[in-house]
Amino acid sequence: MKQALLLLFCLFYSLGAQGRANVINEIGLPASTFRIEIKKAKETAMKWIKWPDLPGTETTASLGVSAPFAGVWEHQLIVAGGCNFPGKPVTEGGSKRYYDEIFTLDLRAGADAEWKIAGHLPHPLAYGATAITPDGMVCLGGNNNEKSVTDVFLLTTNAQQTITLTELPALPVALDNAAAAAIGRSVYVAGGNADGKPSNALYCLDLQEPAKGWQRLKDFPGPARVQPVWVAQQNGEEATLYLAGGFQPVEGERAAQVPTDLLAYSPSRKTWSEESLLPPLADGALRTLTGGIGLAYGDHHLVFAGGVNYNCFLAAVDRPRQMEEARRNNEAERLNALQTAAAEYMFHPVEWYKFNQDLLIYNTLTREWQTAGPFEPLARAGAGAVWYNQQLIVVNGELKPGVRTPQVNGLTLTEEF
Repeated sequence: MKQALLLLFCLFYSLGAQGRANVINEIGLPASTFRIEIKKAKETAMKWIKWPDLPGTETTASLGVSAPFAGVWEHQLIVAGGCNFPGKPVTEGGSKRYYDEIFTLDLRAGADAEWKIAGHLPHPLAYGATAITPDGMVCLGGNNNEKSVTDVFLLTTNAQQTITLTELPALPVALDNAAAAAIGRSVYVAGGNADGKPSNALYCLDLQEPAKGWQRLKDFPGPARVQPVWVAQQNGEEATLYLAGGFQPVEGERAAQVPTDLLAYSPSRKTWSEESLLPPLADGALRTLTGGIGLAYGDHHLVFAGGVNYNCFLAAVDRPRQMEEARRNNEAERLNALQTAAAEYMFHPVEWYKFNQDLLIYNTLTREWQTAGPFEPLARAGAGAVWYNQQLIVVNGELKPGVRTPQVNGLTLTEEF
């Protein structure tokens, strides 16, 4: 039955795409000629490696964090900031704590690698964005218990794991839960919350001309995207930026939206286009990458993983609107069911939330998808993710809302897809 549903999904979109060139879709984009063709990747070429767990601080246990800055520079895995609930669990009224520690792990040491606190951020932060450039690791935005920030800085380290922070031009708005990517020395940041409001904005900073500051480019179409995934990769013509996931919260009577597509931005043409739909889950259900990870692999592949389950997450973020609607319409039974679901939401076991366990591989030349998995170490939301020596390293993240893991797991990919 699952295979039949998947086949029908693929057939529907491959047939529909054949006549869609030069048409405009429902969000005003040129409709692409993509087709959803899903293949199974060679899992024999994939091997999991366990890295040391991220330690705690001087005052907290090793619980793991969510939404840190993460990157690799000079063979050092760098994890900075992040947040967790170090006291009581959130289900018992625990408070979220934000961190300023910068941890480094010398990846050359392999099994003998040990974490080190190599420095501190200017202040505790989580939910910022990271982009790796030829100059170093650009960390931008984020928030803490007090505010969202406009801060941008370049983070580098050396073989002695000494951290250097260099201030860069501030963002024009306080930004959190956005995503960043770089093409050469140009850093692009999309979506998130801008001055506290869900955003469709795209900004760019040229590190070769920092005095010009951040330039606002064309907004992406459709709903705003809080916690999106944003990756730069070649497509055979130019380096292009790909945007997936994210969500637009409820606003008044407008329903929450959780995108299930992949958009593309051309820096040379300064235009957005619809690239593809995300492949469905095995049972044919819609998929999103909200809160997930995305990286470029090789010279024409994108790799995505993790993030929330579309149906579970959409039901949760749209529930406040539905509850208000039920009150307004005097639907007591419906309202009671919604209130019960809201009260129980944080108390389900990890498996109930169905975070994505598949590895998704997208070929930007052929526009074909491959999947591998399921892999439990990918079922994270708000994780950090980096490449190192053909290895996708997944850093911490949530197992379920409010519960982090200190695990750092690497998936080695030994073949081109």
